[in-house]
Amino acid sequence: MIRYLEIFKEVVDIVHHDYAGYDEKRGWDDPAHYLEEIERLIAGQQITPQVFTDLVSEYLMAFQDQHMYFNLKGSDDVKASTRGFRTRRYEDALYVVETCEEGRFSAGSKIVSLDQQEIETVIASDRSFLRETSAEREDWTHLLNKSSSIEIEDENGELLTFDLKDYEPVSKKLTPSMEEVDQETLRITFPSFVNVDETMEFVKNLEEKLKACTNLIIDVRKNGGGNGTSFSNLLRYIFPPDEHPSTDGELKEFNYTDRNSELFIQLCQQLRKNITDEETLKFFDSIEKECEKYRGQGFVTMDFSDELEAEVLKFKGTDSPKNVIVMADVYCASAAEYFVEICMESSKTTVIGRATMGVNDYSDLLIKEWDGAYALYYPMSRRVHKTPNDPLHGKGIRPDHYIPWTPKHIEEDLDLLYAMDMLRESKIAEG
Repeated sequence: MIRYLEIFKEVVDIVHHDYAGYDEKRGWDDPAHYLEEIERLIAGQQITPQVFTDLVSEYLMAFQDQHMYFNLKGSDDVKASTRGFRTRRYEDALYVVETCEEGRFSAGSKIVSLDQQEIETVIASDRSFLRETSAEREDWTHLLNKSSSIEIEDENGELLTFDLKDYEPVSKKLTPSMEEVDQETLRITFPSFVNVDETMEFVKNLEEKLKACTNLIIDVRKNGGGNGTSFSNLLRYIFPPDEHPSTDGELKEFNYTDRNSELFIQLCQQLRKNITDEETLKFFDSIEKECEKYRGQGFVTMDFSDELEAEVLKFKGTDSPKNVIVMADVYCASAAEYFVEICMESSKTTVIGRATMGVNDYSDLLIKEWDGAYALYYPMSRRVHKTPNDPLHGKGIRPDHYIPWTPKHIEEDLDLLYAMDMLRESKIAEG
């Protein structure tokens, strides 16, 4: 029997003692309700690994922190599942923006109800599960997992009902890519910053093209983050020769409990296996020393000014590319948001699209695993000065040019078209 109760109680213990926001958000959660629900489902033999995962995820939503989540990783005995498609809301409908495992309907399909309830009715009763207040930023994953059926309105206005299915997730390889949009413009896409060596090698191999291009478009719209070191050798192309990022560091508080210190050291040792970059390895050395030094002391305030200054002065900016455009969206999170934040300090860089996810008030994620099948990701650090919440942009980093999301984005890349128009206008103005 899977240790459902034991795992849940340990999750509660972690978020009440080790999570970086535990004291600021004390009393926000209701663990007794979920413990009772898990016990009821076990007694009725209705609980499954996916149902348990969804319940723990729902419990964690009380902390209003999208940088903390509970995943079903899957193992030989426990299988993860997915609905097989992603959605985004526009006005009174959900639009399928991507189909992965699901093949019965296509991207662009218009969902008008979940379990015979209209979308607006669902929003009114389950707003807290959507995590955001503006339609284009809502996350419908949890509500789709809880639903049994959807209604799709076809081109003739007729309704088609589909019973939702569980699919085994197909793993995606998140590798960077490059395309030459025209003779002067290079577009590079970073779907992730997790693999430090791969990302840095990719940029290194593009060195001649980056030096030769006039315009550079960087797409991090679906980049969920990773390691900030990954993009360090890209920064020189984003800044002109006489500029570099601000060296004003931010104050962060790290919660150095015994458990956090141990998990942080374990994480560093695990990451070392796949990284050869010397600077990153030195960074891991310093982290491990700090974990040993402050182990068991709870919150310790740190100023990152000196570290930032040493890092940013290692590169000198370049004249080429002349113009840099960064495309962002709500799926851009964590280290990718930090990248966007740095880019906005360059005079030759413009950020377009929609505000990033806005998760970095609480960061430096640790991973606690159970039986190789379940994993809790939670932050051990927090910013002293928090980001204000905006009704439209949430806590995300706002772009210089905001492009509202519409279903037309499914058919064609409106952000890329906007970027190319900007570059053409810039050329005409110069010329």
